[in-house]
Amino acid sequence: MPADRRGRSVHREQGIALLVVLWACTLLAILLGGFATLARTEAKQTRYLSTRAQLRYIAEAGVMRAMAEITAKDGGRWIGDGRPYGLSIDGQRVDIRIVDELGKVDINTVDPQVLRNLFVAAGMDAADATALADNVRESRDAAGAFNRAEGVQRYTQAGQAGGPRYSEFNAPDELQTVLGMTPALYRKIAPVLTVWSRRATPAPAFAPPLALAALPGMDMATAKRFASTRDAISAKMPLPMLPNGMPMGNTRGSNVRTIVASATGKDGTVSRVSATVRIDHVRGRGSASILRWQEDAAE
Repeated sequence: MPADRRGRSVHREQGIALLVVLWACTLLAILLGGFATLARTEAKQTRYLSTRAQLRYIAEAGVMRAMAEITAKDGGRWIGDGRPYGLSIDGQRVDIRIVDELGKVDINTVDPQVLRNLFVAAGMDAADATALADNVRESRDAAGAFNRAEGVQRYTQAGQAGGPRYSEFNAPDELQTVLGMTPALYRKIAPVLTVWSRRATPAPAFAPPLALAALPGMDMATAKRFASTRDAISAKMPLPMLPNGMPMGNTRGSNVRTIVASATGKDGTVSRVSATVRIDHVRGRGSASILRWQEDAAE
């Protein structure tokens, strides 16, 4: 083979070899970059999960601290009307709210007009709120006052084959099965719902603003102003008259309360724990039985 042809062949082979090496280096760089990105992502996920776990335990500690307060022999200093209490646990901020179940809307016994007002206060159209309140009455009815065949048909046509329950609700969450209830509306009203008060109206002494707004003659603006005035009054002072003229009613509270503890991390991550507890006093000492426990619950 002539020398010049042999030289060109060698140069061509060297060029191909160099190209292969360059492609191999490029592929290796891509793989290393992918592995580095994956490692960073996994590290972030690990830190996030670790932070969430730590905050959850801190929120649980906040619940335990509140339980110790409300089961104290003297009744404790923390009032169950939804006002905020703050403390620091292991350097993390914990916000705690306690709501006596008397101040909530009992979906099994509430007056239908109050239920309608609650839906309106949460932003629902008045006509839709009236229809939804009627559907709740139908669903909780065990006496046969409604046409059950017609009710089942309406639910079936709406894609809810189960139909109305025709019995009392066992937990507030079950309100989500009622025809017309939406996830967005339920998230708004969930913090003021109960099945443990057995009242037709929320007790104003303990009701959060949204529950107060459901009372006759009240709205959200009026409810917020009243709640602000009420919360600023010392526990030993008499409570003011409701703007709508209703009597204040029960101010002693019940033995069932819901504690919501929110722990916030330095990066803004929040973990929230909610516990509904029944307080029993035996021989002057208080103890608490947990009726419902929720993690990442509504505030």
